[in-house]
Amino acid sequence: MFGLFKSKQPTPGRGLYLVNVKVARGSNPRMPKSLAGAYVSAYVTANNHESATTLAVTRLTAQGYEFLDTQGPITRLDHRQWSAHVAQSWPEFIDELPKQNEIAEGLQGEMVFFGPFVGYERAERVDR
Repeated sequence: MFGLFKSKQPTPGRGLYLVNVKVARGSNPRMPKSLAGAYVSAYVTANNHESATTLAVTRLTAQGYEFLDTQGPITRLDHRQWSAHVAQSWPEFIDELPKQNEIAEGLQGEMVFFGPFVGYERAERVDR
């Protein structure tokens, strides 16, 4: 009964993870036809990096993208430094990414969001 009055704290072990992913167009209709795929930073609240990666890939494939690979290490970010991370990594997208308080709230459950998608074109085949 008294547990009802406790303030909500992040579940122990839950954290904010950065999973950099490479995707192909797949069946996603929003990607311009000139692009073969994209690189995207997925931000996920999860208990560990494996769960974070699975959730990121699940959300991307649900949008029609074809998962190709992760890029670099999966990183656990200090959620209290989210505003600084955005200012350093994505200053031009500050208004589009979640705010510091939304990140703290997201640690209570499942949260997945994406940074900007950086598209790439098909490599032209050169016959010799």
